[in-house]
Amino acid sequence: MPLTPRQAYAVPPVPSVLMDRADVATLLREQEERTALQAKLAHLRTVHAPRARGNATVIVDSRFAEGVQLRTRELARDPAAHAASHVSLQRHYEARGAHALARVNALMWADCEIKPGSPFFGMPPQEIAGILLARMDAAGIPRPSYILFSGRGLWCVWLSRRPLRACVQARVRRLIRCLWGEAVQTGAANAERVRAKAAANAAVWAGMDLDWSVGDMARVHRVAGSVNEKSQERVRLLWPESWEDVQRHDLDTLADAVLPFSRSETALYREERDARRASRKAQALAEGGPVAPPRLRTHSRGLWGAVEAELLRVLSLGPDRLARLEKRDLVCFHLAVARARTGVGGDADSWAMELGPYVVGDGLTQENLRAYLGSVARRLRQHKAGEVRMHKGKAVTPLYTPKLAKVRSDLNLPADLCDELGLTLLRPDAPTQTATERSAARRQREGATSRAAHAQTLAEVARLAREFQAAADLPVTEIARILDCSRATVYRALDAHPAETVVESVPSEETVSESVAVPARNLKGGYASPACPAPPETPAPAAPAAKAPEARPSRRKSKAAPQPQTQPWLIHGPLQRLLALYEYYRARTLEAERDGQRQGWCSPWDNMMCAASTLQIEMADGRPHHSAPLKPWNEAKLLSHLARVGIDPYLYLPCPSPEARLH
Repeated sequence: MPLTPRQAYAVPPVPSVLMDRADVATLLREQEERTALQAKLAHLRTVHAPRARGNATVIVDSRFAEGVQLRTRELARDPAAHAASHVSLQRHYEARGAHALARVNALMWADCEIKPGSPFFGMPPQEIAGILLARMDAAGIPRPSYILFSGRGLWCVWLSRRPLRACVQARVRRLIRCLWGEAVQTGAANAERVRAKAAANAAVWAGMDLDWSVGDMARVHRVAGSVNEKSQERVRLLWPESWEDVQRHDLDTLADAVLPFSRSETALYREERDARRASRKAQALAEGGPVAPPRLRTHSRGLWGAVEAELLRVLSLGPDRLARLEKRDLVCFHLAVARARTGVGGDADSWAMELGPYVVGDGLTQENLRAYLGSVARRLRQHKAGEVRMHKGKAVTPLYTPKLAKVRSDLNLPADLCDELGLTLLRPDAPTQTATERSAARRQREGATSRAAHAQTLAEVARLAREFQAAADLPVTEIARILDCSRATVYRALDAHPAETVVESVPSEETVSESVAVPARNLKGGYASPACPAPPETPAPAAPAAKAPEARPSRRKSKAAPQPQTQPWLIHGPLQRLLALYEYYRARTLEAERDGQRQGWCSPWDNMMCAASTLQIEMADGRPHHSAPLKPWNEAKLLSHLARVGIDPYLYLPCPSPEARLH
């Protein structure tokens, strides 16, 4: 039976289960971008919590040419946040800067760069982060909230448990500098402990290059998930494992761990210091001694406080009269400047609300006034943030600093109006005082001794000191005790009034016969010592003559005594002759040592003493006695030799003053 023919077997087509390489690369790149976007959003959400006060600044352009201010609730869906490469650590109001700081999120941070030559160069970032954490544990520094690999280094950031006000920014800046290893300026108190703490903090960053320029409150750092265009590395989180494990810190806890002194230790030290000061003051009051006035710790209102008071009188005229004078804006501007200069402070809103009832009307609204005073408020915020401006090579405050003459010329108030309001400082015809005159008036108000009275007191002290010395041969210490002043005052009086110039001073009306008016211990302080009883009269000895009081060199810069004329044979000067004599004596000494006659019998100091002694005799006789030349052969070489052995030839020159002058 014939078989039926078998039908041809149809092979099914092979399904396409493999993708092209280009499609696979595109898929992987999209997956990487999605992962990076998730990391970026998690980083932004960790640093800036949603619904927080202030704006976060994100940088889209790698050249920092563009910064976008975003609300915290906009960070999750705004395209600028998705494309951001950097984000600010803090939140700000208007523009990114310390003057517009809204809230403080980060308490400390450090930018560790790993450059060629570093022992960590080429090491995996995870291992470097582990070494940093171990060093921080050993130094007692709390671990950071997170450690970020920035593409070329590591960023360590300590986040705050809750957003803090802008008033803590000065403390945060000092905390950062101490974390990096800078010693806190505390004077001489416990300097060893300060240096030891600074060295321990600096040891944490050993082998790494810390960027010391990132300590400002407007700092931005790279966002996780972005790409570092310099190294083409992806920025990623190194520690902890996820953003949900980030731990936050308290400012006081970090300060106690990083600063050399805790807040409790500082408070205890201040209490002990104040107690010591109070004890010294009470002892001085009990003994009847002078007590210095308390130092003014707060900002004095001073001149600008008086200007503010007079400007308020001008504002009391009302909107109509001020509008006719056309001075409403200038009065408000200078009043706001005075508030800023005296430390009262404020902002444009508070100033406009307070001054509005006095000036608003006839074309001037409160909104216009607020905008007009905005520049003063902005500069005041910059001043409080610690910012400065450079002017002629010097750092000056950003506050407006007009002179009083400028305020007078701007206002130019009529004389009759000034009389009506009782103005004195703002009068256009007010007399101006120089700085010297203002200082003299201030000293007079404080009761300081005038120069004339000071000179008369010194003359009286010199006269009494010489009388005591001649009568009883008392030392200067005993004379100072009798006169109730210091020894320096007695010496200063004797130097200012030599014996031949002291004349009998006529007692003034205030001087009584039973007492002697004497100076204070510090005549510059402006205090008057009480009168003390006169010393008992001692009969003068008949035989011995009056002995001149001891004196010492004055510490003041006095006029130089008249120099004698140079002798004709000293054509090159005494110094050249001294060096020539020393050169001659030193050459004879070295020649004798080379011949083996004597070894070490005469040192360079002995040669210089011989030269000085010879020159003194020659200058007294007015002619040379030695065969040495009048100047050395090689002055530069000789001076270099004297500098090496530690001899100053100027100290060995004979004194040109008259013999009667005391030295």
